[in-house]
Amino acid sequence: MVVQKEEIKGEAASDFHPAPVWLNESYLETLLQSKKNDAGLRVTELDIKPATSKGENYASIMTRVKVSYVKSGAKTPEEGFYIVKTTYENDPFISNIFSGYQASTTEMLMYEKILPKLSALIDGTQQPEKLFAKTLHVDYEHDAIIFEDLAVTKHVLADRLAGFDLEHTHMALRKLAKMHAAAAVLNERQPGVLTKLDHGIFNRHTEGFGPFFQNMMGMGAEFADTCPELGSYYGDKLRALVKRVMEYSTRVYDPQPDEFNTLVHGDYWVNNVMLRYSEKKEPLDMILIDFQFSSWSSPAVDLHYFFNTSLQKNVRFHQQDALIQFYHKVLVDTLKDLKYGGYIPSLRQLVLQLEKGKFMAVIVSLACNGIMLNDQTADADFLALIQDDERGRNFRRLVYSNKKFQEFVKHFLPVFDRSGLLDVTD
Repeated sequence: MVVQKEEIKGEAASDFHPAPVWLNESYLETLLQSKKNDAGLRVTELDIKPATSKGENYASIMTRVKVSYVKSGAKTPEEGFYIVKTTYENDPFISNIFSGYQASTTEMLMYEKILPKLSALIDGTQQPEKLFAKTLHVDYEHDAIIFEDLAVTKHVLADRLAGFDLEHTHMALRKLAKMHAAAAVLNERQPGVLTKLDHGIFNRHTEGFGPFFQNMMGMGAEFADTCPELGSYYGDKLRALVKRVMEYSTRVYDPQPDEFNTLVHGDYWVNNVMLRYSEKKEPLDMILIDFQFSSWSSPAVDLHYFFNTSLQKNVRFHQQDALIQFYHKVLVDTLKDLKYGGYIPSLRQLVLQLEKGKFMAVIVSLACNGIMLNDQTADADFLALIQDDERGRNFRRLVYSNKKFQEFVKHFLPVFDRSGLLDVTD
């Protein structure tokens, strides 16, 4: 049998990450034999191609697999469609950083153990809906996860450069609020099962991503210096914050005993959900993906991250208060539906908690948002983000040359400053 690999059309092969070498006919045949409980099952055709290109995912490699197979005694082949998610296994530098965050371990635990339990809880509510993709297999040997290919059900990635309008945003917040509520209930029923997850993008164990955030804030200072609408006043403030950015951000992640804590997604933005549309291009459904940085933290982590990476200009500038109210209602309704016995914040209490964690909005606006709006992907890889060499500096300057990103920075730096968020306090 010949394994067929579809050629990449329309874009250069260098724009994509290669599939793992171990992902082949023999591997998938053995896996399907086990999952289908059929030792005689045979793979007849295999199609492997990249699922994401550079600039769409900096933290992992996604591979799309279509496999045709024949069961024992059958004549008609069946088909399976899967996504295989793997780490940057061939780069020791990147692997070392991600191992410090327990990224693979966390996500494998999420897909194998936690997400099915959260799904079961939501299924038992008065308004059940699907939040996550179904898992086929978690491979601890290869640090890989194989789950259903949502493209088969016509789920697609949204346009990260356009961002979400109000309708998309409401759907994303509804799904997120239900995940947060179910997680709080799960940890209440199984104490400690989620609180052990404490390796989010900012945490008390590693600062492996520190150079990225510090360098991006430094580049923000350089941009402010030369921007007529900002100037050295803001440049000096950002330079003073560089050494404190990791501590201030980590404080947002520290769970507080007198606040509402839950399992946050940890990397909630446009490219970490998949959408299904009607023929009129109306959003019908949304599925959450990518759980490498999930941690037990404040919902401020997800909300500020989402608001400052994923919303269209008018929604981001003018709708955040109303969106928090919308999220709060879904959260509270779901918690009550699941008979949660813990602390349920009032809207005012949640608003104050989010305000306390608003430094997250600062660092996301100055660092993550620029990367996510970048449309120049030749050097869009993790090494360019993390290393302070000529290539990395050039990439950061390129990111800050994006006019749309500049508009956000020019708008929000004064807003943050008026709230005292750009001041070094301790």
